Amino acid sequence: MREDLEQQEQMQNLKAFWKANGKWITSSLFLLFLIVGSINGWKLWNNYNKEKASKILTNLEKNIEAQNTDIALRLYQEISQGYPNTLQAGLAGLLIAKALISDDQRDKAASILDELTKNSQVKWLAIVRLSNVLLDLNRPGEVIEIIPEIIPDHWVGIVVDRRGDAFATLGDFESAKKDWLRALSFYNANPSNQDVTRFISRKLATIDASIRELKKPNEE
Repeated sequence: MREDLEQQEQMQNLKAFWKANGKWITSSLFLLFLIVGSINGWKLWNNYNKEKASKILTNLEKNIEAQNTDIALRLYQEISQGYPNTLQAGLAGLLIAKALISDDQRDKAASILDELTKNSQVKWLAIVRLSNVLLDLNRPGEVIEIIPEIIPDHWVGIVVDRRGDAFATLGDFESAKKDWLRALSFYNANPSNQDVTRFISRKLATIDASIRELKKPNEE
């Protein structure tokens, strides 16, 4: 009898609790299911987009290999507009820019690489390659403009080396020397970069000679 009473009390307590909190629990569960569903839906949509972008990238590569540059350019426009700031769009841009450089269309390549500096997936590689193209086009001032003050540690060596090249082209030898010394310090920390360190050392020796020549008239 006592056990029956206890069970009845428990049932009454449960009914009272559900009456007081049922709406809140139902709403919370609905919200939880909605969140989980949204996350899963987003993952599926994201994977679907990645798959489509990857197919366009593969098609673009095939057309570049076949030297169908015009078709490859159209595919790049499709992937960059449909799937911006993705790794696939970044890789597509780097590939088409390389093809354009080989085809001696450096201005077009520079335009695409400039777009890629806004793609976080390939930003710094795009900056380095754009710097090379701009130096080839004798536009060193733009190289200095596109390089931010804050550079990720693993990109410091090559980025400041390119900026040093730009300063040297502009005749700002002191700034060039400063950047090349910084690049040399970076590469000296890694023994596998001996060829690069030797090359930068030669540039520094040349720039030191230029600085001395500039100082001679003042000394006389």
